[in-house]
Amino acid sequence: MRRFNDGTKKYTEAGMNGFPESQTAENFKQDKYKLLIVANKFQTGFDQPLLQAMYIDKKLGGVAAVQTLSRLNRVAPGKTTTVVLDFANEADEIEKAFKPYYEKTWLKEGTDPNLLYDYHTRLMDFHIFSDEDVENYARIYFGSSPSVDKLHAALDPIAKRFQESAVEEREKFYRELKGYVRLYAFLSQIITFTDADLEKLYQFGRMLLRKIKLPEERLPVEIQSSIDIDSYRIQKTSSGKIKLGRGEGELEPRIDTGPKSSRSEDLEPLSLIIKEMNQRFGTDFSEKDRFFIQELEAKLDANPSLESSVKVNDPENVKLTFNIVANSIVQDMCETNFKFYKHINDDLDFQKFFFSLLFDRYYKRIKGK
Repeated sequence: MRRFNDGTKKYTEAGMNGFPESQTAENFKQDKYKLLIVANKFQTGFDQPLLQAMYIDKKLGGVAAVQTLSRLNRVAPGKTTTVVLDFANEADEIEKAFKPYYEKTWLKEGTDPNLLYDYHTRLMDFHIFSDEDVENYARIYFGSSPSVDKLHAALDPIAKRFQESAVEEREKFYRELKGYVRLYAFLSQIITFTDADLEKLYQFGRMLLRKIKLPEERLPVEIQSSIDIDSYRIQKTSSGKIKLGRGEGELEPRIDTGPKSSRSEDLEPLSLIIKEMNQRFGTDFSEKDRFFIQELEAKLDANPSLESSVKVNDPENVKLTFNIVANSIVQDMCETNFKFYKHINDDLDFQKFFFSLLFDRYYKRIKGK
């Protein structure tokens, strides 16, 4: 836990360690540090070969169990064995979590992180933006007072250069930038990058993709093949006036029989979610931020592919798809609530916690249909 308040004193990771939290991973390499206490941060994606023993006192399952215990699977000089002391999980539960990945799951071809640098080189060849443009954007985005207006202003000249380039160049540039953003998003889940420039270009690219459009974007082939425009025609089925007979009519009075949908019932639980997030992460979200969550959940509910996934997959696999869809929707809602958007993007612990709560609510709604 990064922040904790017992009513008399506020405890933070930086305050208890005596150095900024950004230095935790690096300082842990020193001989004087033997134990790292983890709640969620460093549970996954932390690449430290020195880890040799793990003490577990929380429930683990599915991919989370595999990713957490795999923190020990790193080779280091003098390291000959590992040990796990688990106080919360049964051996058969852990075996069940690992089984799908043990003998029958493999990756056909490794993904080379250096491909990101190849993307960067190709993007620079278009001369649509420069490294200095990325730095200027990063100073705003990671600064103390970022805003959507400032970010858009930093990207406007780049978007203009994009629009002024040839159509073919625009298409190639768009594909390269989208490829970089997708690859970084994938690799950052399994690799801890030390090159900050990669993250800067990722944040820069994600926002730029929202500003630039390809000319006359076509529908996906699978959609086009399902539409037969030639078979549609305009046909008159009737004509004339609609006559209303004279006389008296009656209207039934409106009777309030209580809430008609679960949305009104969600108001209080959403308020509790905001309260819990503020307590856990030291945020200052208010009741008005509840509407951001409501809009996000409405967009999730309207996604037919996600709903279909619930019907044919187990919860663990559905959650992987859910996180991807939710993250994509959040990117599109950047201007709706930039503060919420930035917390989700900049704090992985916050993102995991928030998406986990959303998933539990979504899964119950879909299963309850």
